[in-house]
Amino acid sequence: MSQKLKETELHLPEISYEVTESCLRDYDIKVLQPRHGYRFSIDSLLLADFARIRKFDHILDIGTGCGIIAMVLAKKYSNVKIAALEKQKDLARIAEKNILLNHMDRRITLYESDLNRISEIFPAGSFDHIVTNPPYRSPGSGRLCRNSQEALARHEILTDLYQILSATRHALHPGGRISLIYSADRVTKLLAGMRELNLEPKRLRMIHPDLNIPAKLILVEGCKDAGEELRVLPPLFLKSQ
Repeated sequence: MSQKLKETELHLPEISYEVTESCLRDYDIKVLQPRHGYRFSIDSLLLADFARIRKFDHILDIGTGCGIIAMVLAKKYSNVKIAALEKQKDLARIAEKNILLNHMDRRITLYESDLNRISEIFPAGSFDHIVTNPPYRSPGSGRLCRNSQEALARHEILTDLYQILSATRHALHPGGRISLIYSADRVTKLLAGMRELNLEPKRLRMIHPDLNIPAKLILVEGCKDAGEELRVLPPLFLKSQ
């Protein structure tokens, strides 16, 4: 059953294992994360910066983790409403506490559930924009992360790309947009899947660790039921930032 965060709750949820606390100074956000488990990376911040959010957008963050993308977007755009979806119970509790610590419970609503139940939670066409930093490693590619929480977040175990794109197709209204970050070496799978489900790729940006090093990540924006027209943005080189 999905657990919806009530705005009237004043207590902070109990977290039964060790966490660390840090601060994103650019956004004045406190962030609790598992000390030993899935921790957000620069991927999430790159995605939050890439997403083109409009005033009063209703946003869905699929796989919110500790809630970092949802919180950054809530700080950057004061008039949006965000639904944050997370399947892993431990991460959902941390996201819930982060939302309350940063006084964002009137802007961000947390749902503890998975994509198999998305049609039960949200009516079709509920959202203007979807953001997601999905797992982009197949279970058979290299060694799984030792920590089970991190393995589930980074590898396609609980969900896969097609399920995420299918859920996006359901949740977006026509003309709604998805922004996501994915592995550059699997870009053909991503673009083919988006086109198959009529989530037409509209913007693309390659992320390189440094000059003369192949891209490792790719940022893509798609639009539901849009025409064919893709804008390729200049590459981003992380070491020069």
